[in-house]
Amino acid sequence: MTVESWDPSATTLTSSHRAILNHAASQLETDVFSLTDDEQALLRPTMHVDSDAWWSFSATESDATIEAWIKVLTLVERDFNGFEAGSRSPVLTLIKVLRTRNALSGNLFVWIKSHTENRFLPYGSLSDRL
Repeated sequence: MTVESWDPSATTLTSSHRAILNHAASQLETDVFSLTDDEQALLRPTMHVDSDAWWSFSATESDATIEAWIKVLTLVERDFNGFEAGSRSPVLTLIKVLRTRNALSGNLFVWIKSHTENRFLPYGSLSDRL
């Protein structure tokens, strides 16, 4: 038996991840938010992908899409096991993307704070802000 290690930096974001995020985003306006076990399994490692990968992955997306992804990732971190990312949450990177585009809404911060259990959202850790 061999023991393998998991390297989160080796995980890349693909069109499959984009499809899952967009599918989940389409559910945001409904009363039901769900992901299949397969979607969860594919999306779960992305919570630990480095911020550069998320930055590149979101570069061509609209502001509205990125905001929807922020909401999706906030909800999956709260609602599904194994998605906890703490101060490494991709939500923080996506917020920075919107901030650089001058497209960050104060209402988004209110929404995040009312839907998260991650104490680092939406502002990040203090050490990241120094």
